[in-house]
Amino acid sequence: MVRDSYMKGLIRTFSATGGSSSAHRGGLGPGHEELLLGSWFRELDVEWILLARDRDKVKQHLDLEDGCASLLDLMERWIKALKTMVQVLCITQMEVRAKTLGVRKAIRYFTLLATGKTIMAEREQEVSQFVRFAEASILMMLDFVDAVADAALDDDRAAETLPGMLQVYTCVVDDSPAVLALFKEASGGATSASDAMNDVFLRKRSKLGDAIWSLMEKVRASFMAEDCWRVSPAEAGGVHKTTQLMMNYIMLLWRNESALDLVLQDQQYRLGMFMSKHDDYCSSPAADLIKNMICRSEKQLEKTSNFISDPGLRYIFLMNNCSLISEKVSSLILPPFEDYKIDGSRGSRSRERLPPMEDYVNQPDTNLRAKIETDPNLDGLVRIQGFIEAYLDASWEPVMSCLYHDVPRGFLRCGGPLDKFESEFQRTYATQKHWKVPNPELRKRLRKAITEKVIPGYNQYMAKRTAKGKSNRPHTSTALELEELLEELFEG
Repeated sequence: MVRDSYMKGLIRTFSATGGSSSAHRGGLGPGHEELLLGSWFRELDVEWILLARDRDKVKQHLDLEDGCASLLDLMERWIKALKTMVQVLCITQMEVRAKTLGVRKAIRYFTLLATGKTIMAEREQEVSQFVRFAEASILMMLDFVDAVADAALDDDRAAETLPGMLQVYTCVVDDSPAVLALFKEASGGATSASDAMNDVFLRKRSKLGDAIWSLMEKVRASFMAEDCWRVSPAEAGGVHKTTQLMMNYIMLLWRNESALDLVLQDQQYRLGMFMSKHDDYCSSPAADLIKNMICRSEKQLEKTSNFISDPGLRYIFLMNNCSLISEKVSSLILPPFEDYKIDGSRGSRSRERLPPMEDYVNQPDTNLRAKIETDPNLDGLVRIQGFIEAYLDASWEPVMSCLYHDVPRGFLRCGGPLDKFESEFQRTYATQKHWKVPNPELRKRLRKAITEKVIPGYNQYMAKRTAKGKSNRPHTSTALELEELLEELFEG
């Protein structure tokens, strides 16, 4: 495209038709210059950009049968085309500049001044033609920004269009310096053309930022709606669908942290409406936003759990959801969460990934707690540990209390402590066997915690019973049999 004189001929022909930025601004209807730009854009696979001046036509083009997928595809093609265009224009500008410098040297070293001045005038004209062509091309490409921002805001599937919007925003931010430098250098250091183009880029960036913010507000509002967090009896205990969607959305935001930071900096006055003041532990506006969303999600989960009637299942629900959140957060390398930090001297430390939960499964709780208290990045684990302890109290403390005559109200059947224990154990086992804990590491950790609560107490009771000379019934369960049953819990 550059080396085969295609660009040189295109620029010369474009200038011969009188193409200029005034045509772009609407002074003229479709003409030869648009046909030439259409040829140029066809090479870049974005000829549909020419529709961008007519909002109705471009809206029809963007509202294709595939909906959001088509819009994302157009965004991807536009990004590739803009980057290719900027690269080609930069190479062409360097070639034009090299010819101009060569002519100036010829004027200095040769006496054919008249001929030299004529050649110089031709070269200066070539530079001027290049600037007009580059300006028309870039401005036409940037028309897509307005069209795609409007189309994305009209689309109900805001979260699906957000990745493309962030990528378009990143492209505008990344490529604008090269374009501005191109115009400044092509104009011999004059800043007028560069400043005018900079104003255009700033306006497009602002419009994109506003559109992205509006999309994010739509997504945030949908996630914070009460209906979004309701849980049916059949779904109680598992990972809530909204939790999964929320964390997928957060992963998307974090993958585009750099672009998102720029958007949020531009929207700082709006961000402050629902964000706390920037704290010393936060690294970026994007991290602040994500932390806020996670904290709000956890509060919503706690509200939702109150509608689950079984206390044990309530804590399983909280464990499952907080486990997923903790797992995702650990992969993001976010700064520590202020809300759940344990007081103490932190010192300066670099951000690091959390160890997987399986590293803690086989540790005694005291060691786990000591690890948590010295590591500010393990806030998710301390919450899960608290839920485990609350779950044990709610589900298995009543079972163990049967052995020590601490029988809760409602156990009116005749029988000794062992009978009552086995009856309550089997009832709890049958209820919880099909509860679902999808995270295998959490499932292993939870089974271990139950075993450590039940088996030692049962062994101690049986030892005391034997010491008192009491005989066991033939069908009395052994500790090993109970442990095997506990290993069957939470398979779903």
